[in-house]
Amino acid sequence: MATQIKDPVHGYIELDQPLVDRIVDTRAFQRLRYVRQLSATHLVYPGANHTRFEHSLGVYHLGRTVFEKLRGQSYFTRNTDTDSLDEIQRTLECACLLHDVGHPPFSHLAEQFLDREELYDRLEDAGLVGAFAEAGLDEGAIRTASSHELLGCLIIIEEFGEALQALGVDPYEVCGYVLGYSLVFERGGPWQYGLGAQLLHSPIDVDRLDYITRDNRMTGADVLSFDTSRMVDAYTAHPEEGLALSEKALSTIGNYLEGRIALYMWVTQHHKSVYANVLLREMLAELDSITAVRPVTIDQVIDEEIDDNTLMERLRKTAREQPESTLAALYDRFRARRFHKTCWKHRIAYADRVDADREAFGQWLVGNATRLEALLASELDVPTHEVWIERSYVPEYEPGELRDIPIAYGGTTRSVGDWGLYGERAFDTPIPFVFVPDGEKKRATKTLVETFHAEYGGR
Repeated sequence: MATQIKDPVHGYIELDQPLVDRIVDTRAFQRLRYVRQLSATHLVYPGANHTRFEHSLGVYHLGRTVFEKLRGQSYFTRNTDTDSLDEIQRTLECACLLHDVGHPPFSHLAEQFLDREELYDRLEDAGLVGAFAEAGLDEGAIRTASSHELLGCLIIIEEFGEALQALGVDPYEVCGYVLGYSLVFERGGPWQYGLGAQLLHSPIDVDRLDYITRDNRMTGADVLSFDTSRMVDAYTAHPEEGLALSEKALSTIGNYLEGRIALYMWVTQHHKSVYANVLLREMLAELDSITAVRPVTIDQVIDEEIDDNTLMERLRKTAREQPESTLAALYDRFRARRFHKTCWKHRIAYADRVDADREAFGQWLVGNATRLEALLASELDVPTHEVWIERSYVPEYEPGELRDIPIAYGGTTRSVGDWGLYGERAFDTPIPFVFVPDGEKKRATKTLVETFHAEYGGR
């Protein structure tokens, strides 16, 4: 028995009923319906209201589809029994569904409030640190993970542990997949176990494939033009080389790479997207500074099931109770969508207006942001919260690493860069944006360039 869910990106997604009963139709998973995938980007692209819920279903669909195609390749199934492959697939399906279950409200913007040491200690108490150590992985494998991944692992163990065991799946192995490891493989198990983890956590993982496709579709940006089905068909694997794409992907991989960069630059890094999300981030910081309870805690996510709506209501209520606060001013700006202007909107304008070594100037801006914001605020005679210098609000999604996508041919793999598919093009680091009140762009730019020359002698 199975349940079908209609998805705007992948069509019908089919889930076995035990997965629906034990994972999808639970309060912890349903919370993801109320956590937007792109935080405040809907203020720029009105259609960007998709959530971590449908993204998780999409990742499950792609993970299951790819793994079943791999099972049809004789090379992949050689010397491996059906029971092991079934175990890997069950683990992968559960991990795909649960990989984002730890996202706090507003996704990455609220991660700063999660106590990482507490997360590590609680994962140690829950046995995950010991399980990693038993598999030969040191504590760095856990400590280097993102906060939402660590919280996700805690939820997987505490909230879904019994359900996973009832499905014949080891909760610790699911956590391993979420963090990019297979504990079975690390303990000396068949190489296919390690590949299961790679499908969820690698340069060509299905998590990335879904959110690239979904963000492009739901924003309406339409900057991505590649054949998702052909890429899915192209997944292959090798005992030594691991997960790769076969040469049949050559016709679409270039479009995938260029489209990924375009999506980052014109959606994630659109100057108004940056402003909207930084505005929300600063609202959360102000809320943290004037209230006794942190905006987001581990227990609030687990026990109170807080989501975007919960936190937005706290912001609204606090802003109303303290109308003279900075939070109230920021909240009003957010709700009315009164965005400040940027001194430049794109790289062409940046090059035209910055009379200096632009790379050094950009590094100087970002490296001295707090000091320069205060300088500009004084020069423009406005409060410091009216001036922001920002390069990116989600730098972890910069797509430069996609150069390392492996293409399999003749029993080995080579990077797409070795095939010449990327040409000489390198990923351009996002330019920094300077947000100031309307009418102050020219004076702000002049002040910054003159200060840079004065400090660096025109270098």
